[in-house]
Amino acid sequence: MQVLCKNKDLLLEFQLFQKIQIIIIKGYSVMSISEPTKRRLVALLKLLDDVKLQRITSVEISRISGWKDSLVRFDLKSAGISGGVSNGYDVEKLKHSIIEVLGIEKTEEKKCCIVGLGRIGAAMLDTSIFLGSGFQIVAGFDANVNRTEILRSTFPLYPLSRLESVISAEKIEYAILCVLEKDAQNVALRLEKCGIKGIVNYTSTVLNLGESVKIENVSPVSALLNVSI
Repeated sequence: MQVLCKNKDLLLEFQLFQKIQIIIIKGYSVMSISEPTKRRLVALLKLLDDVKLQRITSVEISRISGWKDSLVRFDLKSAGISGGVSNGYDVEKLKHSIIEVLGIEKTEEKKCCIVGLGRIGAAMLDTSIFLGSGFQIVAGFDANVNRTEILRSTFPLYPLSRLESVISAEKIEYAILCVLEKDAQNVALRLEKCGIKGIVNYTSTVLNLGESVKIENVSPVSALLNVSI
């Protein structure tokens, strides 16, 4: 009996070793791809939706994206996708490969919420901008109860005091943060405790959160500073 158990353990270890080898041989994973490359791949996926060609080369991608064709090939090679110089890429297969590498699930929309319904947050109540994105806004929150009652939306608007209960009930995974600068860190901490996976931060506050939450900073002021340097 002990011999059988030992053999079984050895088999499991060998199978695990094989899986690790396969990962090493493939030579890429979403964790090993740099952030700038990830951003360009996401942008490329959107560009390819409007491409009418069956095949496309890195040079043609360069024309529609503004990136150097060598950079295009570098990004795709980093994701384990080959081709592109002369024979090009099959557009549909390329889209599928990018989706697979980045782990983007398009079969089921991911639930999001807007926190802060001032001018920026209120502008996002127009859900048409999210059509076909793979994300669905299912709730909005604001500390000003009057805003939640006056503003019109296709999804429910709640006072900020109900943040935790609604996120839990609706199984919301992502948040768009548009609150006042002075409130940003505290609200972000509350979102983290709710189990939110990612925050799109429209404030200029540098959020200090744990590694479990991904943060995308899109403050217009910060963006202007970046492009002016």
